[in-house]
Amino acid sequence: MGSASTATNTAEEAPDYYELLSISVSASESEIRRAYRKTSLLYHPDKVANFTPDIAEKFQHVQKALDVLTNADEKQKYDRSREAKLRRKAEHDALESRRRKLKEDLEAGEQRASASADGGNTSSNGGTKRTWTQRDLDIQRIAEENRRKRQAANRSVKIRWIREGDGLDVDKESLLESFPAGEVEDVVVLKDKKRRIDGREKKVIIGTGVVIFTSKSAAKQAVARGPWDGIQSVSWAAEKEADPS
Repeated sequence: MGSASTATNTAEEAPDYYELLSISVSASESEIRRAYRKTSLLYHPDKVANFTPDIAEKFQHVQKALDVLTNADEKQKYDRSREAKLRRKAEHDALESRRRKLKEDLEAGEQRASASADGGNTSSNGGTKRTWTQRDLDIQRIAEENRRKRQAANRSVKIRWIREGDGLDVDKESLLESFPAGEVEDVVVLKDKKRRIDGREKKVIIGTGVVIFTSKSAAKQAVARGPWDGIQSVSWAAEKEADPS
């Protein structure tokens, strides 16, 4: 788990190294070095007349891109983290698209009802005209949200770890990288708590995360797989348990 931390920070805080060097993900090492030499000239302190802090930061990113992409192990970790980031962006964009569609449907329903000849079943709420048509759409929306929440609960797995050793590096990114690409819809890391566990005299800090899988079968496989290095327990999120003091 500890090895994922460097690549995770790099992927989150730095620009996309492939875009920065204008190369493809499948570029060879010689192509990477050639692109580095070409790109570094744009930000090199000896080549730029007005060398600003922004340009200096760009130059550091270009150097880091070369270091990461020409090191097989670092490149593999970076690629995994980058893929997870792109996947999350695609999922976020899809969610925003669904939200916009719902908003458009609500507005369209309100306009149709306002233009209706009878217009009898309307009420005023804070100066905004609301119609039975919109109310029906709101009810459908709430029902759909509740349905999705129930489905998500059936695909959610709770993961716990002790905040020491390998557990110090467990976070949202490392949990995402623990499962094959495309299997995880989202990861939520909850607030750490102090708990008593067997074999320890004092309470320890326990980290908890909820992994929402894209399918129930993937969630079942995760529960069947059980804990791995740095992870204390893997269980269904819907299971209720006593909260030890």
